Amino acid sequence: MASTRRAGARDIPFMIHVLRLAAGGANGPLSIEECRSNPAISHYLDRWSPEQLGLICSEEDTEIGAAWLTLLPADDPGYGFIAPTIPELTIGVAPEYQGKGHGDFLLANLLDAADRAGVRSISLSVADDNDRARAMYQRAGFAPVGQHEQATTMLRVA
Repeated sequence: MASTRRAGARDIPFMIHVLRLAAGGANGPLSIEECRSNPAISHYLDRWSPEQLGLICSEEDTEIGAAWLTLLPADDPGYGFIAPTIPELTIGVAPEYQGKGHGDFLLANLLDAADRAGVRSISLSVADDNDRARAMYQRAGFAPVGQHEQATTMLRVA
């Protein structure tokens, strides 16, 4: 049975692993060096702090996924940037746990925590060829609001 807990500074190494998975998409995980050396990717963790919302998903004693929100400034926007007051979602589940509802579970828990924390809007970017993720986001109330390169920006307003 999966569970979630609040992410802290000690979880950053695992969150880097999740970022590698999310940023690599259909091409497979990026290397840690690729994540760290690309500011368009690294800022999702470099600008995150434990004071911002983040969750770690575990099954038994194994960490299987993470999701977090990052506020990014207009001069360093993310792929799903809408405004500096709207946090961007990063989420990923280890490949061997995908397709089993863990992403939906993790996202639902993060959105519930965001609602309780007063976060009213959340944005994200999803690759156009990632139909499974897009469907998950739509089920959670995200709607497309923009297009860039080969990805769609989506927004959820609570």
